[in-house]
Amino acid sequence: MQKQENYIEVIREEYPQLNIQQTQLNTNGQFNDILIINGELVFRFPKYASAIPQLEAESAHLRALQGHLTLPIPNPIYHSRERTQVGRVFSGYKMIPGEPLWPETLQALDEATVQHLAEQVAGFLRQLHSLSAAELGLDLPTPEGNEVWADLYRRFRERLFPFMRVDARDEVVHAFEAFLGDARNQDYQPVLIHGDFGCSNILYDQRDQRITGIIDFSSISLGDPAVDIAALTCSVGYGEDFAKRFKRIYPDIDTLLPRTRFYTSTFALQEALYGIENNDQESFKAGIKDYI
Repeated sequence: MQKQENYIEVIREEYPQLNIQQTQLNTNGQFNDILIINGELVFRFPKYASAIPQLEAESAHLRALQGHLTLPIPNPIYHSRERTQVGRVFSGYKMIPGEPLWPETLQALDEATVQHLAEQVAGFLRQLHSLSAAELGLDLPTPEGNEVWADLYRRFRERLFPFMRVDARDEVVHAFEAFLGDARNQDYQPVLIHGDFGCSNILYDQRDQRITGIIDFSSISLGDPAVDIAALTCSVGYGEDFAKRFKRIYPDIDTLLPRTRFYTSTFALQEALYGIENNDQESFKAGIKDYI
């Protein structure tokens, strides 16, 4: 309760005209606490000093993207003047209505509705992947291509292989050697990608049966467009058949699917690696369980 009251006080100092009647605090986020005001405003407070630059960068990226995408995205119109002190740094925006489009929600819908939703998602990704980061003034790192996957492969071998079955290790070796050894997997133009395009970040209105917005741009970067597709087609996503529905809106989808399949095959071990590198036993056990 003390933390919630402190956040409210900080916001009132910056925006005294804001009529705060009701608040709800969510502290479950990995990097940010979320304070919802009056059921219509979302304020994010970094939990750690290291998370402050990330929040500020995401806010800058979101401001640059305004007006370039058909689906609504957060528009950070509230900012703290404080830039360094945890508990006083925040960014806020008007809440986008809707709930996450979970796979079980999608499975309960009729064919025509699923196709419509798929084309909404495809349209968003086609727009995002077509934007020029340079023209938008986005300062994003140059992608390193295979170096990222080669490094991930090395860390899997060093940190995870000691826990894995022999046949599971062999499967990972085969998959990575085949991927890294095929030059076609680097034959793409890096584009602006969301970077965390999972179900929880796609908002859906059940009454109108439409996508209402996309959230969480903290992982936006230049990279392989197949990364965004992989987040949709993985085991906790909508599956590859959903992505195949993109064809009319996103004609290049078929060329992305082979890389998408490789990326999704690494997700569980990426979770296990995160767990072992960050002393998170729950993540480690969840990611490694099918390999031991």
